[in-house]
Amino acid sequence: MDLKLTEEEKLVQNTAAQFVKRELLAREGDYLRQQNLFLPPGDPPRRELDSQVRPKLVSLAQQLGLWALELPDSSGEQAIGFLARVLVYREFGRTILPFEPACIPALLAKSEFAQELAGDKLLLSLAFDQIHKTGTLDGITTRYRPESDGCVLSSTDIMIYQPSADLFLFPAREQGTHRIGLFLIEKNTPGLSLQDETDLTTDAMMARLTLRNCKIPERRLLGYEYETGEILAAEQLRIAGRCLGIGMRCLADAIEHARTRETFGRTLARRQAIQWMLADLSVDLRTCTWLTLEAAWRADQSLPFFDAAALAKKRAATMAFQAADTAIQIHGGYGVCKEFPFEGFYRETRMLRLLYGREAEMNRAAGESFLKVGVRR
Repeated sequence: MDLKLTEEEKLVQNTAAQFVKRELLAREGDYLRQQNLFLPPGDPPRRELDSQVRPKLVSLAQQLGLWALELPDSSGEQAIGFLARVLVYREFGRTILPFEPACIPALLAKSEFAQELAGDKLLLSLAFDQIHKTGTLDGITTRYRPESDGCVLSSTDIMIYQPSADLFLFPAREQGTHRIGLFLIEKNTPGLSLQDETDLTTDAMMARLTLRNCKIPERRLLGYEYETGEILAAEQLRIAGRCLGIGMRCLADAIEHARTRETFGRTLARRQAIQWMLADLSVDLRTCTWLTLEAAWRADQSLPFFDAAALAKKRAATMAFQAADTAIQIHGGYGVCKEFPFEGFYRETRMLRLLYGREAEMNRAAGESFLKVGVRR
């Protein structure tokens, strides 16, 4: 395995790093700043990016090629590879600002909605709730029935994390077989309804999506098992890349604070317990970095990468959660203050550990696979 970056990958990484530094990190203070001296009782208000700032950031990201990473550009050139995407996601993960490249899978490039999705006129949500538990396609239970002019999705209720989306990408299993179909569903499709919309955290929302005999035209069946599995693995790599960025930010800020914060006559960095925490986090970050880059490299080399992507996501999400916890502990009271990013990273990474494969379920699956290999030997 040769993980030496190409000149193009170096350029993409540097472009993303400069964009994050100049446009996102520079705005982080205004985003995190608490307007009122004391918060009112009850749940804290939602934090959202300024409506006037987002269009500017989207436009600049589009110009730099940092927006719809999986789609070919306007000249028709092939989209950047998995490794370059991971490097971009890692840079965007260094900021708590709710802005990152749009999730538009490559199979939508020929869709009638591709241009509007790439232009941020429409929002797409991956309705993969049944996959989140195991991180595999085995969890898909929704059924569809082929008909002469399309397909009918049977009754189902799932939770989605972007209820404001205009389009939903939904996997379902064909009745009587194990074949999986991947459907693109519009929000106004008859038989589709959204209910129980609520705040998941102060930065994210969720809702219940219900399908009742939903008729889908044949042209909206975009793929089958392999396409669904590829999107799943791509999302796992996206999460792994973002978690690497979160880990880098938490480690760097924790080291800087430990070097400058003095208690009882000496800096935190001179205390052995603090040194151990930072050393452990540094090792975990490096391990997860190589796992993630290896999985992305395998994808670019057309090698099997689904299992590698799942492992990278599982390890990176755990590492990022521990990184946020470490940063909070080292910063003390400042760590849980909403004007610092660490409490936001803590909540975000706790949720990322549950998406596209819960750790306990993925551990069991890996163990079962290991035992089967051992038995065959």
